[in-house]
Amino acid sequence: MNHYPEITSDTFDVSPSVVRLSERFSKLPAIEQIDKDGFRGTLIGLSAQCMDAWTLGQSWLLPQALKLPRRVIFAGVGGSAIGADVVATYARLFSLISVEVTRDYSLPPLDEDCLVLACSFSGETEEAIKPFQAAAAAGAMCVAVTTGGTLQKEAVRLGQPCLTYSWNGTSRSAIGYGVFLPLAILSRLGLFEISDDDIQSVISDLLHLSNEWESSVIGNAVTLPALIAGEMLERIPLIVGSGFLEVAARRWAGELAENSKRLAVPVAVPEFNHNLLEGAVADALRYQMNETSDPWFVILLDAGPTHPRNRLRVNITRKHFESAGRKAWHIDVGGKTPLQSIMRACALGSWVSFYLALFSEVDPTRVDILAKFKQDIALANEEG
Repeated sequence: MNHYPEITSDTFDVSPSVVRLSERFSKLPAIEQIDKDGFRGTLIGLSAQCMDAWTLGQSWLLPQALKLPRRVIFAGVGGSAIGADVVATYARLFSLISVEVTRDYSLPPLDEDCLVLACSFSGETEEAIKPFQAAAAAGAMCVAVTTGGTLQKEAVRLGQPCLTYSWNGTSRSAIGYGVFLPLAILSRLGLFEISDDDIQSVISDLLHLSNEWESSVIGNAVTLPALIAGEMLERIPLIVGSGFLEVAARRWAGELAENSKRLAVPVAVPEFNHNLLEGAVADALRYQMNETSDPWFVILLDAGPTHPRNRLRVNITRKHFESAGRKAWHIDVGGKTPLQSIMRACALGSWVSFYLALFSEVDPTRVDILAKFKQDIALANEEG
């Protein structure tokens, strides 16, 4: 098997079982037996989705009531909020204006200089609808971003702008719309500058990656996401994001949970080094002393544009884990700009979760437990 320059580890290898699984699921019939709803197609279409979202965001007629805000708040949860997290991370790096994401029913104090973007893929997310209603009542600038549903109806009823889009997939696979629609709107309002060339570079890069990762095997090599997925089969992933890649670590955890039905823990450097590292390495040492199998597998996401001190911290963190016997891979996701690195890391996480779903023989689209929880909430509302 080929060398993988993206991975730095003293424990790097490719096990025969991972090779066998990757070869099995390099064939379309085997994939379609499990991926019955075509989740793979949504991953392949990410670059086109991003392009459509950017174009729509650039061409959407900005309402006259919208102006450069003093503060921006996204309201949403789950797959509808992760794109907002990416935009907030970007703004933290390049804007003087505060951009934050709330995942709750209530909002902070608002005035007419605040902009609230309520993001709900289905338009039925109550954690987006209720803040949207509250923002309109407070006299703040409001925009609903959705495919339709109750949120769109509320925007019409309240006389507030609504930006709608169409996507034949799940909310979590609509990250292109989640990122590039608000990125276009906020750049047009003057929060930050981002050029079409920058966007085109990111989108072209995503197209290249999907061409590379849409197969689990190329030539005689297991591709990177299939390789990582194979390592996660018998382990609990601890996903460490370097600096601004914290948002990508959270995206990995969400996708591993929904697509692969696996619990993962996201953390960030440098904060991780100041508290959780102590327990994480001590925990690994206990497994080593007791000569028992360690269930954890550490992925450290890193990229050139992150702060050089964080890059140093990530490398030293890996060495501490491996000296304690815990498997840890330091993965440079690449990218020339923070946005490019974040989107590369998110795309890698999506493909890892997809291959882990295949290797575990679970449908990556179905989320039966979440569906049942939503039914329970709806029933509780009726009974209340």
